[in-house]
Amino acid sequence: MASFEEKTEAATPKRLKEARGKGNVAKSQDLNTAMILLFGMVIVYFLGGTMMEYMKDTMSIHLGKSFYENFDVSTLQSLMIDISSRNIKGALPVLGGIMIIGAISSFTQVGINFSPKALIPNFKKFNPLTGIKNIVSKKSLVKLTMSLVKISIMGGVAYFSIRKDVEPLMELLSMRIEGIFSSASSLIFAMTLKITVILLILSLIDFMYQKWQYAKDLRMTKTEVKQESKQSEGDPLVKSRIKNVQRQMSNKRMMNEIPKADVVVTNPTHYAVALKYDAEKMNAPKVIGKGVDFLALKIIEIAKANDVPTVEDRILARILYSTVEIDQEIPPKLFQAVAKVLSYVYQLRNMMGR
Repeated sequence: MASFEEKTEAATPKRLKEARGKGNVAKSQDLNTAMILLFGMVIVYFLGGTMMEYMKDTMSIHLGKSFYENFDVSTLQSLMIDISSRNIKGALPVLGGIMIIGAISSFTQVGINFSPKALIPNFKKFNPLTGIKNIVSKKSLVKLTMSLVKISIMGGVAYFSIRKDVEPLMELLSMRIEGIFSSASSLIFAMTLKITVILLILSLIDFMYQKWQYAKDLRMTKTEVKQESKQSEGDPLVKSRIKNVQRQMSNKRMMNEIPKADVVVTNPTHYAVALKYDAEKMNAPKVIGKGVDFLALKIIEIAKANDVPTVEDRILARILYSTVEIDQEIPPKLFQAVAKVLSYVYQLRNMMGR
C-alpha cells in the first residue's frame, strides 16, 4: 500500500518550494550564535574603546553635577533622555554591526524567505501527545547529544584556559582598578575567543547535519512523485487525448487545403505530399499537406475529387515527407526535382485547356 511505501525519492522543486513557503528551511541556530559571537567580539575589540569613551564622558558630565537647582520630574526626564541618547550613540556602531552579522548569517543559510504562513499559530503544537512524541523522538535525542557534546567541549576549553591563567588572575588582587579591568578583559577575551572558535566549528557540523536531516524529512515516495507529476503536467491519458484531438483538428485543416494544391506527389499509395506554388507570393513551392498509409490515401482521394493532378515519384515523395514540414517551402536542393513535376503538371493543364 502507498501508506507503507518508503520515502526513497529526493524532494521535488515543488515540495521544496512549499516547505519554504511554510517557513520550513534548513537552518542552524547555533551557527547564527557563533557568527554573532565571533564577529561581535571583533567589533567590540575595535569599537569597544569608543563606546566606553562615550559612556565615560556621559558619566563625567552628569555625575559631575552634584547639585541641581529645582530638581523635579522634567529635570529627571531630560537627564534620562540625555544619558540614553549618549549611550545609544556610543553603542549604536557595535549593536548595528552585530545585527548586520546576524542578518548575513541567516541570509547565507536560507537566503531571502518571507513566509506569512509561519506567522499563523499552529495549535497542533499545543497537543501534549505531540509534545511527548517530539521529546522522545530520534531527532530530539540527537539534538540533546550534540548539546551535551558542545557543553562538554566548551566547558573543557574554559576550564583549561582558567587553569592556565590562574597566576595572572591572582596578580589582579594587587593591581589598581584600571589594571584589573584591562587584564581581566584580556583574559576573558582570549577565553571567549577560544570557546567561540570551537562553537563555530561545531555549528558548521550542526548546519551540515540540519541540511541532511531537512532533505531526509522532505523525501517522497514514488507514488507521491507520480501524483505530483500528474498534478503539475497533467494526467498522461488526458494529455494523450488532447494530442489526438489536436492532431485530428490539424489533419482536418490540412485536408481543407488539399483542393488548393497544384500537384500531389505519391509513392504511390504509402506516401502523399501536396505542393502549391504561387510565384507572386512564394519564393519556392510549399508543402501544404502530407501523410502516410491511410492519410496518404485520403489525400489522393481528395485530390482526385477536386481535379488536382497526382504524380508518382517514389524517391521525391519520401524525401519531401521526411525533410519538409507542412506550410514550409522546399529546400533549394529539391528545386530541380520539384520543378520537373510542376512543369509536367502545367503542360498537362495547357493540353487539357486546349
